[in-house]
Formats: sequence, structure tokens, C-alpha cells
Amino acid sequence: LSGFGVCNLGHLYLGAFAKKVGQDEIGPLYELDWEQLAKSAHVLARFLDNVIDLTPYHFKENEETQKGERRVGGGTLGLGELLIKLRIKYGSEESLPLVDKIYKTIAMEMAKASADLAQEKGPFPKFDAEKFLQSGFMKQMPQEVREVILEKGMRNVTLTTQAPTGTVGSMLSTSTGIEPYYAFEFYQQSRLGFHKVLIKLAEKYVDEDGKLPDFFVSAMSLSPMDHIRMQAAVQRWTDSSISKT
Repeated sequence: LSGFGVCNLGHLYLGAFAKKVGQDEIGPLYELDWEQLAKSAHVLARFLDNVIDLTPYHFKENEETQKGERRVGGGTLGLGELLIKLRIKYGSEESLPLVDKIYKTIAMEMAKASADLAQEKGPFPKFDAEKFLQSGFMKQMPQEVREVILEKGMRNVTLTTQAPTGTVGSMLSTSTGIEPYYAFEFYQQSRLGFHKVLIKLAEKYVDEDGKLPDFFVSAMSLSPMDHIRMQAAVQRWTDSSISKT
């Protein structure tokens, strides 16, 4: 963030976009609902933009900076869960085109939503279309998005941030941020004490011997390159910060 910048983050729960379409001998079968993902990215952009105006700022400098840039950070959690439901191994070569398409869809749809908001309510005060479209991030955007921005402007200087989402992910019993699950069975120390945690998704697939299918991968079972490949795929469509632990 710049000096007196404001962190305004919200996340799409990717596991929720897996539609159950059947069952086989391994477990449930799912498909990704692309239409709902695109629609939700629009809602997220509009929601986070509203937060800017509804926030009670304690320091005048924060308010001036944020309302000058209208910086938001739409992110995700549950990527690891989604890939398991789609039976694709996290970090594998097979996973990369899908991950690229997911995050490209989110980035494009949030940009279109921000352009619609700019037409409705005005672009962020410091917006300069020519300079904005010359950025490395915007140069890779499809021409249709660039043309919409040129025509309508942009309401927000940035739109996507991939945050750790540790607390939210734990609440939803899903994988956090863009990470795989840390483990499918572990112990946790919290204000409620020391207790065993079981990932409910795994219980639907475990066989008689207590084993899981090979598309169940955890953070420590992956190579460093698997993690790096995944970050690179997501990073391409992230115009602000990214967390990968």
C-alpha cells in the first residue's frame, strides 16, 4: 500500500462454485459453474466499492487516499477444495490452464464491473485512461476489457488481491487463500482448547483402508515447484498483492 493506503479485502469462496452432478465409486462428481463465478465477481467489485464510502475513517489522510484511489482487493479462498472436487491435482500441469481461466475470469469480470461503476458514479479521481491502460497488468487484458475501460473509465485503481484468509478459511473448513489444504487431519490450539480437526470433504472420499484418492494433496506433500507454478498462474491475474505460504 501507499502511505495512508487502506486495506479493503473480500473473497470469493471457490468451493461454492462446484456444482454436484453425480456420484461414482470414488465419491461425488462436480462441475464448475462458470456463469455463477462471473456473476459473483461483479457483485464482489460493487460490494467492496460500497465499503469505501460506508467506512468511518479515523484519519483524514486515510480517507483522502482511499477515496482518491478507491483501491479494493477481491480475492479467493477454497481453491484447494475446488480442485479436489474437480479431481485435479493442485500444482500439476493439468491444473494450470484451469487455474489461469478461473483467475482470468475473476479479473475480467471485476474490471468490467468497475467500468460500469465508473459510468454510473464516476471514475476514481486520479484515473487517466492512457496511463492506466499502459500498465503491464492491463496490457495483458483482452481487448474487449480494454475497450470498455477506455469508453467508461475505472472506478478502482486495483481490484484483485490474494490474501491468506486464515480465519475465514478455518471458519468454513476450507483451504485458505490459494493454498492446498495443510493437512486433512490435524490438531489445533485455539481459545476453545486443543482439539482434533478433520476436513469434512475428505470423509466423503476415504476408502475402507483409510486412504484418499491421489488428487487429495496437502501442502507438505507438494514440491516447491508445484507451489511456485500455482502462484505464477494466479499472480498473472492479480493486480495487487498475493500471499503464498
